[in-house]
Amino acid sequence: MSQENMDLVRRAIDDLISGEGKFDSEGMLATMPDEDLLHPQIEWDASEAPVLDIARVYRGIEDVRHYWRQWFAAWQIFHFDYRLLDAGDRVVALFDNQRMRGRSTGIEVPVPGYATVSTFRDGLVIHWKLYMSQSEALEAVGLSEQDARTGS
Repeated sequence: MSQENMDLVRRAIDDLISGEGKFDSEGMLATMPDEDLLHPQIEWDASEAPVLDIARVYRGIEDVRHYWRQWFAAWQIFHFDYRLLDAGDRVVALFDNQRMRGRSTGIEVPVPGYATVSTFRDGLVIHWKLYMSQSEALEAVGLSEQDARTGS
């Protein structure tokens, strides 16, 4: 099941980058079939987000959509690199070289490397957590920096 989890996370991230597909910004906000990604009891932990307006834990699909509405209202992503690591029932996504643009200001902002951990149950994300430190995310799932370098 872990390869399927990795594929689901990859597809969601690639859709977000391209702006196309069921997991693009519109899909995240309204049209995404819930049964394809999020467990109805999802806990979305953005408490480490550096944007104070959205730094909290969200519970349930509608609350997660609220998170994305707030995020997309303020920001536009126009570049990032990422790597995925298999951690059993969890998938670690390591993000680097991200550049965003403020929607109201047009100011481009570089974002330091960060990570997310998606935990799956029954093929759906039941828990998602944002880590502003990649090493903390790796430690949380029992992986090391060496594992991240070698893709283990």
